Amino acid sequence: MKKFYIISAICLLLLVIFACFSVSTIGVIGDNLERDARKSQKIDDSWQVSKSVTDNLGALLFYDEHLNDFTYSIYVNREGLSFGYFFRSGGSTIDIFEGIRAFNYGNSMALISINKVNVARIECVSENSQKQGAVYTVEPGKPFAIAIPITDSNMTIKIYDQDGNEIPITTVSSCD
Repeated sequence: MKKFYIISAICLLLLVIFACFSVSTIGVIGDNLERDARKSQKIDDSWQVSKSVTDNLGALLFYDEHLNDFTYSIYVNREGLSFGYFFRSGGSTIDIFEGIRAFNYGNSMALISINKVNVARIECVSENSQKQGAVYTVEPGKPFAIAIPITDSNMTIKIYDQDGNEIPITTVSSCD
């Protein structure tokens, strides 16, 4: 009888593990996002990467040394019963090449650009708060992928070049 309980417990454990994999509740840990993106999107190891990972979002931009070719990857850490990050979007668009593309995921936003517009500073400003929000510095002309947590519904993103001129986001995609 004792063997029956042990075998039943092992079978139940294996069934739970199989169910977790089949319904995609186990994702990629944050430290392995770059490796997963390179493998799944077949990205050359010689390409450089700019990446940013928050509790909810992972944004990666891979590019060649001449900034002629690139691809992006976005991973989302789902709320509820899931562990790790899940691939949500990837590829390349003209908006990233020529300007700034924002991907809005409700509680997080990814800003991705090859940075031909020479972004130097990104500020998160909340109309509800008197204190300064997060500030991200970027090397002008250098590609970037930045994951930004959205702290409240009135938060706005302001982007500036090295001379302090405001730069608009080229395209905003709502991805909820």
